[in-house]
Amino acid sequence: MDNVLEKIYKKYIKSTGISIDTRKLKKGNLFFGIKGDRFDGNDFIKNALEKGASFTITSDKKFKNNKKCIYVENTLNCLQNLAKHHRIKLNIPVIGITGSNGKTTTKELASLVLKTTFKVYSTKGNYNNHIGVPLSILELNESHEIAVIEMGASSLGEIATLCEFSQPNLGLITNISPVHLEGFGNFESVIRGKSELFDYLIKNDGVAFINNNDNVLSNFSKRFEKPYLLFGETSFLKCEYLGADPYIRFSVNEDEVVQTKLIGDYNFENIVSAISIGKYYGVDVSYAAQAISKYEPTQNRSQVIEKNNFKIILDAYNANPTSVLKALQNFSNLEGKKIVFLGDMFELGRRSKLEHKKLGNLLNDFNFDVVYLIGEKMQHAFESYPSAIYFKNKKDIYNNLKEFNFENSTVLLKASRGMQFEKIVKKIN
Repeated sequence: MDNVLEKIYKKYIKSTGISIDTRKLKKGNLFFGIKGDRFDGNDFIKNALEKGASFTITSDKKFKNNKKCIYVENTLNCLQNLAKHHRIKLNIPVIGITGSNGKTTTKELASLVLKTTFKVYSTKGNYNNHIGVPLSILELNESHEIAVIEMGASSLGEIATLCEFSQPNLGLITNISPVHLEGFGNFESVIRGKSELFDYLIKNDGVAFINNNDNVLSNFSKRFEKPYLLFGETSFLKCEYLGADPYIRFSVNEDEVVQTKLIGDYNFENIVSAISIGKYYGVDVSYAAQAISKYEPTQNRSQVIEKNNFKIILDAYNANPTSVLKALQNFSNLEGKKIVFLGDMFELGRRSKLEHKKLGNLLNDFNFDVVYLIGEKMQHAFESYPSAIYFKNKKDIYNNLKEFNFENSTVLLKASRGMQFEKIVKKIN
């Protein structure tokens, strides 16, 4: 470790934490001037010091002689190396969670389960990238007994890099499906990219939990001497799915029935993953199940919103062909009048037109009362499913909302985050 990094680490230990945003800076923070695509944190060095930063890390040479500034060639690399150094000093287990769908929900559930027994740190929000993971590691301190770190990726090599910072002892890939094709290029690369977590665990004698319900992941169990399977006769946990109407019910310990506030049978895999991780670390299965029962989804993830005489399911944090299909399949099993709002799926690269057309074809297999398709990309779905009602954007919907009849119905809203479907919910009365 070089002298500069050692010096910065000493400043970090004495600080009140790390900041990369002066708007959120707390007195005594160590501020890093990170260069981004649309901003340069070095422009806020003076502002950070005025707000009470203990020290600042900068790549701007004009601050070289400032006693409160430490100059480095690359502030992002410095932040990442600092996190890696800090992780080495921490004698606690770190759980790494990645996957195409459900990783945030699984992280939240696993954290709740572990909190029944341990002092837990888990990734805040979606701090799951090359900046967020180092920041998460640097929030760990001696009071924490275990950490749950979410890892996201949109191209090859990213998960491998995040593993270097977080050094997970246990890893879980929720599932693998064709997402972020713009960055990965093709599905084979998605598989290689997500499995970088397993590569790290194999090289470092880590523990892997395998979602063997996923055909791709099931094959990875052969690479481990002792894989922990989530489903089947040899599964680590005995947990039975009892149904979803719309909320999931499941049983543990053979006869202990648990009612959740989670909709969608696809969330059962996330539940099993969380309880299994807890069991591995010695959490009582009954305590774990009760913790799951209290979890209420937020942030547009399968949120159920009750209106006067109808119900809304807002599932618009993210969308890709697999998650949309699962949402539609689950929604089709509900009773009563069903109305669907589907918005554009982003980051599909060259496959975007094809995947939206395929989605339109899939809609023919269902019997929803009304289907609204929204967005420029959804025009391709409309071509395959002309019985839908198509709007180019949300503004067109707002202009026609008074004509919509939601009475005594359940309404599903599913789209990529960039479509901001939560704004539609606010307009619906």
